[in-house]
Amino acid sequence: MILLADFGNTRVKAAVLENGRLRHVDDMMKADVDGGMWCSVHPLDPKVTEWMTAHGMKQFTADTPIPLKNAYSSPRTLGMDRLAAAVGAWSMKPGHNLLVVDAGTAVTYDFVSADGTYKGGNIAPGIELRLKSLHDHTGALPLVSAQGDAPMFGHDTETAIRSGVVNGIRKELEGYVNELSSIYPSVLVFLTGGDAEFFDIKAKSTTFAVPDLVLRGLARITEFNEKGI
Repeated sequence: MILLADFGNTRVKAAVLENGRLRHVDDMMKADVDGGMWCSVHPLDPKVTEWMTAHGMKQFTADTPIPLKNAYSSPRTLGMDRLAAAVGAWSMKPGHNLLVVDAGTAVTYDFVSADGTYKGGNIAPGIELRLKSLHDHTGALPLVSAQGDAPMFGHDTETAIRSGVVNGIRKELEGYVNELSSIYPSVLVFLTGGDAEFFDIKAKSTTFAVPDLVLRGLARITEFNEKGI
């Protein structure tokens, strides 16, 4: 079995690949594995890195071959989780124009064209960052939970803040989809990340909610490097 690990800003996702399927593991350092791949958005505890290296795992970096052409002008500054998610989406729907949205601490929007080119993307603050920023940088606005009622227009301060943030990101996302759809035919949207549950996209697109898109991408990249296909 191979192990795949995605170290995000607020959580770690790990899974073993068994017969082509991902099986989540709670404590990856107790898993019986031989090989795999990991990516991280921040430096890791050296003990964790040493353990992964000792078990044959490789870090996904800008030098790792991938089954996409990378057109990003500064590939060494690109978050590997973003690129892995793009590969994951492409592995599921090759030959299509793809918008990959990862709704986590940050919300990232990445585009893969139908010819298999990663074109780049955008980064915006996620739900919790926006809620916290409103509280931290104003004199009277409370810190509001993302969970709860979010009507079109808030009926009190709490719902006004929540609606402004959650609905704002939703409209932001729909705007990307609609604009891409006017330029590229048949754009497919892949939605992943811890806050993906907040967004039901009402736009001109077919949407796939894939919670483990980064891990799927790492699995495909591992296969590509081992088999060359």
